[in-house]
Amino acid sequence: MEKRIMLFFILIFIFAGGCGISEEENNGKANQESMPETEAFKDEFTREFIKSTEETEEGYYTFESKTKGYTILFPKDAIVSTGDYEAVKDQFESLSFGEKRIDEKISYFIKLSYEDNSSTGDIDTKLELLSNGAEYKGEYKKAVQGDYMIYSSDAGPKNPEYYYYLAYIKSAASDQAVRFTYFSNCIVEEKSCELITEKGKNRINKILNSIEFKK
Repeated sequence: MEKRIMLFFILIFIFAGGCGISEEENNGKANQESMPETEAFKDEFTREFIKSTEETEEGYYTFESKTKGYTILFPKDAIVSTGDYEAVKDQFESLSFGEKRIDEKISYFIKLSYEDNSSTGDIDTKLELLSNGAEYKGEYKKAVQGDYMIYSSDAGPKNPEYYYYLAYIKSAASDQAVRFTYFSNCIVEEKSCELITEKGKNRINKILNSIEFKK
């Protein structure tokens, strides 16, 4: 478990370290001055997913999957990991993004796995896959939101070093679904922090509830 969690957080630091590289690569580009001064647009790979330079809501852009299968609200200073991206035609896509939140003293990391095939209806199997990724042993709560069924982790671990939240979002009208994993930990230089704040809860709910299947 510890090795797996640490791998997630190593990726966070890759996000943080990659920001400066992306800025250097983008210096001198003709359109750079017209782009927003946000980390999402400074990073070349991340901005491939962003539909508009205009914020959809304060602090968030509209992010569109390369499968064209779904959109979400995307934090303006988050960065998508190039090394963690995987896609198979328009039926599967897995990606990760995250950022440091200096005001909250945390780094967070979100992993999204999109599928569009008949196996998404096997809820028990998909929840087991979701649980295994974080070694979660608890139950899931089911909620209905329009045409979507949302299964979310009930009680996460009380480990003082990290926090996680898991969810599975399934369309009732199609075979589309997304597995959602959120991890957070204290920024390395901080001795302590509140791992899940009201801002963190609001962020999870905003991104999770913004998932919209498009096919």
